This record gives sequence, structure tokens and C-alpha cells, in this order.
Amino acid sequence: MRRRTLAAAGALGLLLLTPIPLPRADAAVPVLVIDGKGFGHGVGMAQDGAYWMGKAGSTTPQILAQFYPGTKVGKASGAVRVNVLTPADGQAVVAFPNGGEVRDAPDGAQSAGFPVRVGPGGQVRLRFDGSRYIVEGGTSTNATAAPASTQTPTAAGSEQDPEPGVTQQQLPTTSTTESTTTTTSPPPSSTTTTATTQPPAGPPPPPPGPSGPQGPSSTRTLWAVPAGSAGTTTLPARARRYRGVIEATAQRGPFRLVNQVDVEHYLRGMGEVRNPSWPPAALRAQATAARTYALRAMAANGELCDDTRCQVYLGAQAEYAAMDKAVADTRGQVVAAGKTLASTVYSANGGGFSASRQEGFGSPDDGAYPYLRPAPYPTQDPSPWTVRVALTDVAARLAYRGALSGVAVSATGPSGRATEVRLDGASGSKAVTGIAFAKALSLKSTLFTLRADTADTAPAPPPPGEGLQAPPEAAGPVFDPNVLPPDPLTPDEFTAIPSPDAFTAAPERDVRARTVPPDTTHWPWASLAAFSLLAVGGTAGGLHFARRR
Repeated sequence: MRRRTLAAAGALGLLLLTPIPLPRADAAVPVLVIDGKGFGHGVGMAQDGAYWMGKAGSTTPQILAQFYPGTKVGKASGAVRVNVLTPADGQAVVAFPNGGEVRDAPDGAQSAGFPVRVGPGGQVRLRFDGSRYIVEGGTSTNATAAPASTQTPTAAGSEQDPEPGVTQQQLPTTSTTESTTTTTSPPPSSTTTTATTQPPAGPPPPPPGPSGPQGPSSTRTLWAVPAGSAGTTTLPARARRYRGVIEATAQRGPFRLVNQVDVEHYLRGMGEVRNPSWPPAALRAQATAARTYALRAMAANGELCDDTRCQVYLGAQAEYAAMDKAVADTRGQVVAAGKTLASTVYSANGGGFSASRQEGFGSPDDGAYPYLRPAPYPTQDPSPWTVRVALTDVAARLAYRGALSGVAVSATGPSGRATEVRLDGASGSKAVTGIAFAKALSLKSTLFTLRADTADTAPAPPPPGEGLQAPPEAAGPVFDPNVLPPDPLTPDEFTAIPSPDAFTAAPERDVRARTVPPDTTHWPWASLAAFSLLAVGGTAGGLHFARRR
């Protein structure tokens, strides 16, 4: 092992001292070439690693142990709340394929005019005028006011008496949680291969009414409740169907529609992995990690988003048999760290080496997450990629004033990911974090190297990228670290996850951070040659040097 380390160090030194071929002097546009691997922040589970480990015969506990070592499997359940639509105009159409009703409390006593019944295939418009929630369409069934309920809307399926004329079956069965994860664009062969059923179009929505109530209204938030235990509700604006109930609310933010659903149904409707050819063990690992992430996010924030910043959630039309089975086989299983839910973040592809929290999120490692370690993992596809960016676009995206002449990775983390990038040019030196650099240029990850090139014409600027998954503690609209972690899990429900030592064949690597001093006396020969040419030729900004330590 020592000989191998010395050999690697020698090779690195030789690389840094070897001049990099300079671009043609007559080329018009200096270009930064970024060669990278992976997709996403790289912290925790890499979906490509789970896939390839499953293909190689690893079990679900072994996959979880590779990416969350030292944790255990516990039991937890509950409802989740997912923001599925935030209409800009403060109104939204909700359709009921099997019929249902709109209430101003999820159950119990209703205000005058509620509930509003909607027949099969019907739809209503819900809107908020700044003080009252209004229903347009449907049939009001309660003309006289019932005693107003002062309860806070609870999770659907609570133990309160059902509203007269509405069977308890019309509310989905969920339970309130008592315990405390890029885009995660799926890894190899994880694009959609299963057919999904689109929601029915239904009749045209009611026309928007003039200002002021045009139907039953309430100061309380509204709840769209489908008929039957297996009923769904459709949002035509997104062409998606949802199990559970949908709350129309302006509390804690703008007017939005929030799907409240049992976590097991939520997992079935996720869009993180939509490929039935995935190994069952890998799908089970995905379901377990996603369940843990969702419940931990709920405990911290009380609400989730439905895109790559949290977990991709598409609704009932995304369900397919293989994932349904994985969810059923792992029902209630979560990853536990101590007596709390683990922070089970994951990304599509880690490039063959998981990242530290510092590398992935910019969060210093305070010892609270020992299971989120930088380490190699088995994969046959580290997802290599290359991005070419004109130096002028690099300067514009990173708000560097003046001509930019040099870009260098000045510090890397234990997995080799860039933690700092330095920009040099007419305005002096400017350092940005690796995360900020990757975000500005819409890079797939921070596991990259930089090199110089030129082109006759400037490459097209990188398109905007998708948001990366946040830790579950910060995955909702409101983040209060003082409420984390919530109630502890029961120790006797824990099952130890086996050590990954028996199946992690890849060697450990040097995990010390490497930092480059900001002065130019430590730059390799290529940069000195480049700056010599700039001084002699008077072509400031025409060439640049890029490097990585």
C-alpha cells in the first residue's frame, strides 16, 4: 500500500511539472474545458452504485451499509405533505376522476356552504383573494352553518368522527409521524421505461369569477378529498393525479396546493427511479433511503417540495409494479443513526467516489454525520462528461469584472472534488467555492478537472441547471434546526446493517484536503508560460491556464 501511495504521489508531481500544451496563438476565443464525472452532490448513496451493487448480487442491507455505514434499520411511518403546485395567480383547478368533495376542514364540522360535492369527472376552481378561500363549481350541500371547528387541520385519516353523509372510507388512511433524498437524475438505465396513465382531461374548468366570493368561501384552508379509499385527485395544470388529499392553503407562504398522503403511497409515486429492470435489492435500498429522507424532512420542516431540490415526486400516474413491490417489501423500514432518522441524502451518480458533506453541501463536518463518509464504491459507469465554456461566459456567470486570464482549482476535498476555484485576470484574484462554480456553470457535479483550449467561435453558454437535492433538514419551505431531531425511535426495533468491509473492494484513498496557496510562485510551468506569452504579445485575456491540484 505504501509503494502504491508513493507511486501515485510521484505521478501527481510529474503531472503538475509537465507543461500543458498551449492553445494556438491565432485562435479567436479562449475556452475553459471542464472534464468531470458523476451527477449530483455525491453525498450518501449514489444511485449508480446501488444499481451496480444490486447487479453484482449485493443485498439491500449491504447496499445501505456501503453508503450509510454504522447505521441500523428501524421502523417509522407517517404522513407527508408535498407542495405540488404554486399558481402565480392565486387560483387552481382541481378535478375528481371518481368524484369527491371540497371541505374547509379535513374532517369534522364544516362551515356554511361546505362540503362542496363534485361528481365523477367533475372539477372545481379553488382560489384565495387574500382573506378568504373560495370554491367555484360543485354543489354546496350544507346551506346552514355548522358549528365552526377550531381544530387545526390534521393528517387525513385522523380519529375524529367523520362528517355526516361522508363515510370514513373517503379519507385516506394515514398516521401522524412519531419519529424523526441530482437532480437525482436516475443512474444507468433509469429513464422511464414504464407506461404511465395520464389523468383524464375532464370538462373545461369553471370560468374565473369577478373579484369577491362567487361560491362557498371560508377563512379556513380548503381540502380536496377524493371519494373512496383508492380515489385520486387531479391537477390539470400539471397533468398529474395524486392519492391522499390536497390542501389549498396560503399559510406559511403563497397560495399553493399541498398533497397530504401516507408516506408509503408517496414512495410509490416518486420519480427517482422509474425502471422495472433495476435489481430488486437496489429498488428496496432506494425506497428505504427515500422513506427516511421524507420523514426526516417532515420532522424538520413539515413540508416537502416535489422536485430535485428534495425528492422527485410525480404522483399516482408514475406508479409501477417493481417499485410498488420494493415499497411493500420494505414497508416502514428506515435508516436510523443512534435513536434518530439518518440524513439519507443521495444523488444520481457519485463518479465512483462518495463525497463528504463539506464537498457536497458546503457544510463543515462537525462529527454529527459519521455515516456520510467520502469513500469509493463499486460502479461500472462513473458518468463522465465534458463542458466547454468561453472564458468570457465564465467571467459573466461568476461576476468577475474585467478580462479573465486564468482559472484554477485551488483546493479539493477528500474525494477529489473541487472545494475552491480561483479566478485570475485584470481585476486580480477571486476565489469561489466549488459548489458556487458548478452552480454558475450548470455543471453536473464538482468532481472535475480544468484545462485550456481555444475555439474559432464561442461555445453556447451552459443552459440553466436543475437544483441539487438539499439535506432533509433543509428540504422544506421552513427550516428550523431547533426542532431536529424529533421523537427518538424505539431501540428494540433496530436491526444492525452489516459492515461494508466484506464487499467494498475499492481501496481507500488519501482523505486529506489539498490547498494551493494563492500566490503565483506555486503555479506549474504551463501557467508561467501562458502569462509570458500574454506579456510579450500584449494579448491580455486572450489565453488562460486551468489546473487542478
